[in-house]
Amino acid sequence: MGAERPTLDTVAAAAGVSRMTVSNAYNRPDQLSGETRARVLAVAEQLGYAGPDPAARSLRRGRAGTIGVLMTERLPYAFLDPGMVLIMAGIAGELSAAGRAMLLVPSGVRDSADVVRGAVVDAFVVCSMDEHDEALVAVRARRLPLVVVGSPRLTGVPLVGVDNRRAGSLAAAHLLDLGHRQLGVVDLRGRQPGDPEDPNLPVRFGIHERAQGFRRAVASRGGATTVARAAEHSHDEGVTAALSLLDRPPAARPSAVFAVTDVLALAVLDAAERLGIDVPGELSVVGFDDIAAAGHSRPPLTTVRQELQGLGRAAATVALDLVAGRPARVADLRAELVVRGSSAPPRPAAPPEP
Repeated sequence: MGAERPTLDTVAAAAGVSRMTVSNAYNRPDQLSGETRARVLAVAEQLGYAGPDPAARSLRRGRAGTIGVLMTERLPYAFLDPGMVLIMAGIAGELSAAGRAMLLVPSGVRDSADVVRGAVVDAFVVCSMDEHDEALVAVRARRLPLVVVGSPRLTGVPLVGVDNRRAGSLAAAHLLDLGHRQLGVVDLRGRQPGDPEDPNLPVRFGIHERAQGFRRAVASRGGATTVARAAEHSHDEGVTAALSLLDRPPAARPSAVFAVTDVLALAVLDAAERLGIDVPGELSVVGFDDIAAAGHSRPPLTTVRQELQGLGRAAATVALDLVAGRPARVADLRAELVVRGSSAPPRPAAPPEP
């Protein structure tokens, strides 16, 4: 049998100091002289003692120094989706500046509620979830400070995000003012609030609100919309959805398309190029988010900008306020239209042949 694992008491005996002195060497170094602390840590290193157990230490302190981030998608999404990358960067930057850590917690996976219940965190930031998701139910049962990004709206819980319906209507007003009346929407497949559709589908309430705001604004001014839904939030699935709208005779296809994210809008541009449709001469395209690639596409993408990194920073600020017992400072975040080269008035219809 191998040697027993060294403990705080083992180090104290070897260094000839009290148990409290060893504890202070790790937890309250200001209580020791530099020489004493250096000697204790050197003995600990020789014995292979890595320090107090972090979970036990956090329980004693009543603080973990970590904020949990719970999202509806699987973990790789946080590193692959351009918009989510910016939100996470904002959260991480704010927490890092405050000396806090971030723990990513996925939902929609097996035993996600158990993962939530075992997470050693001081608060949770929840990103776009169904309020009935078992992981979110587990979060609320823990009664830790909680802030929501996007959705759902929960009574008494701070919500950080833009008004997605209003933001969608900005895109509609722009295209309608240009003269477009037959419009397409590339949305994402996903559950709607209260919709009994496949429970394995991601929750995308905020994104659906963008499409809803767009369609309502178009209808209010006598326009018509045709909707295609991408199966996943990816470029390839966006191209597939866009082709279903555009691969038609000119008179039967929309003269403008609104995509609920820039990832999908860039896919619309590629689908148009594949079909030989000129943008913006024959087709206008508007996206949502204003990710970096939007300004570098050909043509540059007109889009509805939300400051994604700022959204993440705002959520982290609220979480830190709640943990510290301060009133939550919820930033007033607004979306704005950024007009670039992918939108223009519709081309006049060709006169009928004699």
